[in-house]
Amino acid sequence: MTKIVLKGVFQITTWNESAYAEHDNNNKQTIAEITQTYSGDINGSAQIRYVMSYQNGETAVFVGMEHLTINTPEISGTIVLQHNGVFSQGVAQSQFNVIADSGTDNLKQFIGHGEFTSTENGQADYLITLHHD
Repeated sequence: MTKIVLKGVFQITTWNESAYAEHDNNNKQTIAEITQTYSGDINGSAQIRYVMSYQNGETAVFVGMEHLTINTPEISGTIVLQHNGVFSQGVAQSQFNVIADSGTDNLKQFIGHGEFTSTENGQADYLITLHHD
């Protein structure tokens, strides 16, 4: 089995979010379209769509799909990540899985999982574990 662990930081470069439902109790649902650049073990970029639900204007839960382009000395290609995250007290966290059969080029046979935790200034620390038999 081949296993690759990738760590580093991503930087949000664009964030466009619009509400599709707003409620009297300050709750709302939105769609966010995001682009990011990756550094560290990944030299790459991503396009993401999150569906978000805000409660009391302070916390949110989100799900989404991320199309990630990876370039490393060992691997290159794209994968799709399925996110399940929470935003609370100014920090966003997500657990995600690599969608099977979403890979291209050197990533065709890879599956995996990962997580991120936001830090400051639109950045987050990521950890992605990829593997194939």
